[in-house]
This record gives sequence, structure tokens and C-alpha cells, in this order.
Amino acid sequence: MKDIITQIFEIENKIKPEDLPQFKRNFQRIYHELEQEGYTIVNPMGQVYDERDVSIEANIADDSAENLKITRVLKPTIYKNEGDGKNILIQKAVVIVA
Repeated sequence: MKDIITQIFEIENKIKPEDLPQFKRNFQRIYHELEQEGYTIVNPMGQVYDERDVSIEANIADDSAENLKITRVLKPTIYKNEGDGKNILIQKAVVIVA
């Protein structure tokens, strides 16, 4: 399932920004169905990078800068709810930081 989620995420990111509104509802419905199945998909785009965050694998483009931000997300973070309130990390986000 994580591969399917990653592919959906990639498709969403490849759509031109001006064309995205016509697909927005479709993506919302897909993500809603995934949430109903217990999956949580996190897009860390724009967040400040914290090297202690175990849910992210980062490629650092500029190590001289302070307050590095996530500038591109190649794969989202994916969690699966196991029913007892426990979320299991099933995929780390793969990001580029600058």
C-alpha cells in the first residue's frame, strides 16, 4: 500500500499548479479513503528541518545555512494506525533540505 500512496503523492506533485484545482477534489477523496483504512500521510514541505526527526531522511543541499527548511518532498511520511491508538511508521519521508 505504501507504494500506491507514494505514486499518488508523486502524481499530485507533478501536476502543474494551475491545473491542480480541477483535481483537488479527487485527491481529497483518495486521501480520505486512505485515512478510513488507517493511513496517515504527512507532507513535510516547508517545515524547518530537524535532524532528530526520525520520520525524515534528508539530502542536504546547503549545509552552511542555518534554519534549514524542507524545499522538496520526494516521498511523504506514512503512518498506519494499528487500532489501539498506536501509529506505526511504515515509510520515512525522503526530502531535500536547503
